[in-house]
Amino acid sequence: MLNFNSFYTEAKTSCDLQVMQRDYGVLLVSQFTLYGILKGNKPDFHVAMSPQKAKPFYESLVEKFRNSYKSDAVKDGVFAAMMKVNLVNDGPVTMHLDSSQPSKSKGESADEESESR
Repeated sequence: MLNFNSFYTEAKTSCDLQVMQRDYGVLLVSQFTLYGILKGNKPDFHVAMSPQKAKPFYESLVEKFRNSYKSDAVKDGVFAAMMKVNLVNDGPVTMHLDSSQPSKSKGESADEESESR
């Protein structure tokens, strides 16, 4: 994520800059509700990682970010807490990254990828 080219250059022609190049801060928040599905008219989170596994996983992720970047630039939320988060989304791009999805091979277009599923 720190090396993901997700920020525009000064000319605003392409996303060629990374968090570290822009000297931005990073906020990491655990969000199990992203794995919620509807079961009738109620949310069901059975596909989310259990809290016993998720907490050490989340803590190790925060530690990896702090070790790979400026430690004081990496902030984290409180695991399993109710939080209100306010932010300014700087830019027109929002990505949902899922490590369980295979990445496209070189030369494969988005259309070819969707046809293969």
